[in-house]
Amino acid sequence: MADLLITVSQLKCACLDRDWRRRWLRGENPPTMRFGEKGGFPVQGQLFHQLAEQFTEWLENTPDIAASLNDVNSLWAHLYDDFAKNRLDELIAAGRVPSAAHLSQALRAFCARLITMREQAAHFSTWRDIYLTREYRIDRVPFAHGDRVICVSGRPDAVRLHSSGVEVVDYKLSRGSNLKHDLVQLAIYARLLRIVKPGLVFNGVLEFYEPALHSVAVSSAELDAMFEEVVQPVLRELAGNPPPDATAARGAGADVVESYLPDPTAAAIESCYAHFKLPVRILGQEDAPQLIRYRVQPASGVKVVSLANRSEDLQVALKLTQAPLIQAGPGFVTIDIPKPAATIVHWRDVMVRMKAEAGPVAFPIGVGIDNSLLVADLADANTCHALVAGAAGSGKSEFLKSMLASLIARQSAQTLSLTLIDPKLVTFGGLKNARHLTGPIITDLAAAIACLDRAVDDMEARYQQLAAGGFENLAQRGASETFPFRVIVCDEFGDLALREKREKEHFENLVARIAQKGRAAGIHLVLATQRPDRKIVTGLIKSNLPLKVCMRVTTAVNSSIIIDQPGAEALLGRGDLLCDRGRGVERGQSPFISQEELRALVDA
Repeated sequence: MADLLITVSQLKCACLDRDWRRRWLRGENPPTMRFGEKGGFPVQGQLFHQLAEQFTEWLENTPDIAASLNDVNSLWAHLYDDFAKNRLDELIAAGRVPSAAHLSQALRAFCARLITMREQAAHFSTWRDIYLTREYRIDRVPFAHGDRVICVSGRPDAVRLHSSGVEVVDYKLSRGSNLKHDLVQLAIYARLLRIVKPGLVFNGVLEFYEPALHSVAVSSAELDAMFEEVVQPVLRELAGNPPPDATAARGAGADVVESYLPDPTAAAIESCYAHFKLPVRILGQEDAPQLIRYRVQPASGVKVVSLANRSEDLQVALKLTQAPLIQAGPGFVTIDIPKPAATIVHWRDVMVRMKAEAGPVAFPIGVGIDNSLLVADLADANTCHALVAGAAGSGKSEFLKSMLASLIARQSAQTLSLTLIDPKLVTFGGLKNARHLTGPIITDLAAAIACLDRAVDDMEARYQQLAAGGFENLAQRGASETFPFRVIVCDEFGDLALREKREKEHFENLVARIAQKGRAAGIHLVLATQRPDRKIVTGLIKSNLPLKVCMRVTTAVNSSIIIDQPGAEALLGRGDLLCDRGRGVERGQSPFISQEELRALVDA
């Protein structure tokens, strides 16, 4: 038999409209679904798609010029002058001023989205590093059912690089009652792309330009499940092989999709704030290991502090065990809602993602809200020494162990020396046999001070050797058996900071000297404490340790002492953290390394 041909739009209609499917099976060519937009004027969805496609192709095909457009205004100027102006003038001349204004604002929001993606790209050189659509043709992709083959063709709006794979994108200019149809279409495109490009992971995102951007992200797992439950039964029926009891074959495909609609928590957030006359709109969400972050746009006149002050009301409305963390973001407010069941970030998985070009003393702090790696490099001036804080149960000790494991895994004992200070006797027991240690784990406070004194002497000697060789820092010379990187980690430096005045001043001066000159000599400090109050974390210590990692602490004051803002008191514990790598405060999840993994690493 001849192959059956169907487009993605037609297959979507077949999945969600039993009557449409029957007509198609009778040999008719029914029109695909079209939905009227909400509001008092028609939005120009088709024209938006045309202009976005033309502009994207121009960005890809003129790399030298396009790569120089690195801000919203320059991008919008090119899009307007070379592509949109004449079409907008035509709308205005036809009396469609509201439609023209809406389209103009949507296109500018599209430019802002392009700049955001450019800034998030790990190594941007041209726009082809982001957009891949022209490499992913979908033409007559076959699905065999019985003795029939159905060939599906279509063209997604865009295919882009994504932090955890590749992302298929669908643009919309309005939201009506058709979200379920858009999700099914994404699921079809994701499966087709996976067939065309085997081995890749395809996530999905709906981008609504209304005219401000609102996005709905869908994971690859959700798209796969939706395809199997909704689309596959329809493909079988179209091929003349309907499976018994197939839900979609009975015309209930639309009902199945309901389970994949966005989290109802979003509606509950909007409803809770509306009750207090604080109108907001959910712009999108990101799925992190322990939480879901909602991006919220306040209505005009609604203050961020007013939303933050209602965190406990949200806790009650959403039946949470603790109040969510609410903070201002770039153009929106973030609301972090804890998940009922957290996902563990395993150290071994994080290390697989560490890039080979990362510096010799780089290590992963954890995984960010957007699933990107938060990496610190001790050779970088912004992260060369670290201040770590966290109360009991926060995950501080696990963070220190994962950090040390990362350094050990990437460096030999000849190029990395570790000095561990553990007054509490419990944190570094699994590392006592590590070949990288300069000596036994130090537990005596007097010995700890003596160790820092020797580190200062070592630092000064290194400076003399570097100067004699004409090197500015150890990175230029290169680590060696006689000149390794040296990392000194003290788990509870509060015991040192609270000694009698003279000893305390001596300790602070040693920290300041090592912190100010140690980076160039390859000597780095990591100080951690459970008690981040001002008696322990003095101004001298804080100012000399640029990398700040704050796990859950007991009070907002403690949080402000470490990262200059409250919020860490609302963290979830178990590795949930806020860090400052010199680019503002970021939230992430520290990786977990088991005792067995740590022991195997040390014994290797």
